[in-house]
Amino acid sequence: MPGCRKFDAASLPPALPERVELQRYVRTGRRAPRAANDNRRLSAPSGWYWAIVVGAMPTVGLLVALSTLL
Repeated sequence: MPGCRKFDAASLPPALPERVELQRYVRTGRRAPRAANDNRRLSAPSGWYWAIVVGAMPTVGLLVALSTLL
């Protein structure tokens, strides 16, 4: 039947391979890709900075208390 012809790929010339661009794989001088649901600010400090500050406060307070006694 004329309406039921199959596509004959053997009669077409072979397709040329696509050019591979290195810039898709090498990222230098740019920020790392971020997840789509990452809503943090770009310059937000990491959580461990705050953990160090909170952990050091009792020590600093103790040093201040001892220095006032001396």
